[in-house]
Amino acid sequence: MQLSPYAMRFGLSLATMFGLAGCGKKGPLIYPDLLVPEAPQTVQVEQRGSSLQLAFDLPSKDRSGRALKEPFVIQVQRRELNPDERGDCGSCPKDYQPSVRIDPEFPDPAIKFGKRIVLLDAEVRAGKQYQYRLQATRKDGESSAPVESQRTAVCTAPPAPILRAKSVYGGYIVLEVSGQLPENAELVGYGIYRVDGDTLMPYQPLVTTLAATSYQDQTVQRGVRYRYAARMIVRRGDDVLASSELSPVVEISVADDPN
Repeated sequence: MQLSPYAMRFGLSLATMFGLAGCGKKGPLIYPDLLVPEAPQTVQVEQRGSSLQLAFDLPSKDRSGRALKEPFVIQVQRRELNPDERGDCGSCPKDYQPSVRIDPEFPDPAIKFGKRIVLLDAEVRAGKQYQYRLQATRKDGESSAPVESQRTAVCTAPPAPILRAKSVYGGYIVLEVSGQLPENAELVGYGIYRVDGDTLMPYQPLVTTLAATSYQDQTVQRGVRYRYAARMIVRRGDDVLASSELSPVVEISVADDPN
């Protein structure tokens, strides 16, 4: 029996379909708009001295929930507001200044701590409020949904504290910190930072002393050179937190026990 041309074409189509089905399991269809990165996560703004510190976590997945495979950058924009401003359009892109582009592989001018990116913005003024807008953008220009930081007012920064350190027989270091409290401000505490050798001071303090002026660091080891710095944290009358610049760095090693 001779098949018609139509029957032959239909049979070839079925064979092709079943042949492809046997080549491997196909996943669900993912729309292109789900392949863009998620927005940056855990956005936080704090005053550091006379600057604002913007910190956020890099996205690790796209909008479909799959691990990111394509490279991306973070676009950071900033806008300035008056503290008493009302009725402004917080999500209007035109309100924001041109962006800073941060490549996670080469984050300068930001600093990368694991998946956390920290950017210090020194171009801010006391008495003003600022807000940041962030997006993750692929090389083809496709971007995540924007995410905005909280509004943060810049106030006059407290002066940097003075830090002293001494090594105590028994294998620990005693730190003494003092500072001049500004008028109309309440002392929250002192953040104490520590590193080994010549590395950068960490993003997070070793401890926040909660207004205590003395701290014993018993997590040190003999033969290691440590570098310490401190930061004063105050609360203003308008309930705004502000912290000073880091104090001058103090270097010290643990003293050996006496013979």
